[in-house]
Amino acid sequence: MKFEHIHAFNAYIGGPAPKHPSIDLGQYDAGFLQSSPPVYPIFYRASIKYGLEEDRQKGYMYFSSPNQPIEWEAQQPWSGYYLNIAEDLISAHQHLNHSFLTYGLHQPLHLQPAEEQTMTQLFEQALHAYQQPNFSVEILVAYCNLIFAHVAQFYKRQFGEQREQHSHLVHGFFNLLERYYHPAENTTPIQPSVHQFAQQLHVTPNYLSDLIKFHTGKPALEHIHQHIIATAKPLLSQSNATVAEISHRLGFEYPNYFSRLFRKITGASPSHFRRP
Repeated sequence: MKFEHIHAFNAYIGGPAPKHPSIDLGQYDAGFLQSSPPVYPIFYRASIKYGLEEDRQKGYMYFSSPNQPIEWEAQQPWSGYYLNIAEDLISAHQHLNHSFLTYGLHQPLHLQPAEEQTMTQLFEQALHAYQQPNFSVEILVAYCNLIFAHVAQFYKRQFGEQREQHSHLVHGFFNLLERYYHPAENTTPIQPSVHQFAQQLHVTPNYLSDLIKFHTGKPALEHIHQHIIATAKPLLSQSNATVAEISHRLGFEYPNYFSRLFRKITGASPSHFRRP
């Protein structure tokens, strides 16, 4: 089930009607729907929840982006706050477009006590501003910017604290990348992408890229590009295959795309690189 508009989704979960079509804030209460199969809101969502079954002493934040499925099953009502933002508002305020908004429900932010207090206060203040008769969308955008800036820092803290838990994802990514061009692993040439590896590792692409960047200093796509070029160099220097044949073997539909990437990484064209 898809929800194109915030008001339709709020009606589904038993929440109040939004006061604006592009941004909505509210507080969870006992009247909200406690379970739902996967549904697809066509807007961004951020929420802070307390009293969840996994750890009732901690607050958690969850994020989802348009067309990401969300589902939930609560044994009893939780408390907390939610924020819904339409795509048009994010497009008009690009500083709000953080990668963690696409992490999905499987990569929540586990708040420390001081962080929970900070986020609760910000949501309370934003909700108070939203409840005014003539509320300002720009003030709400400013609150969102402040909330998201804190979230970005809190995720960095979480990445650092969960190095061991994340190591299997980091190693998994590099193992998949290293094996990608082995004949037994990839019989159909398709240019590797962050999305492919994220699917295999059961995380979202932005989460994987941010995690790889935190641990290595470079995003996942940069590692992929470097591996493509490292694989291409011996093919260029040790075989008689044409540049077009090599680009196809590496998964490029058009040779000029491969040549452009090769030049970007090495500073030379494939043809110039293979000259004796």
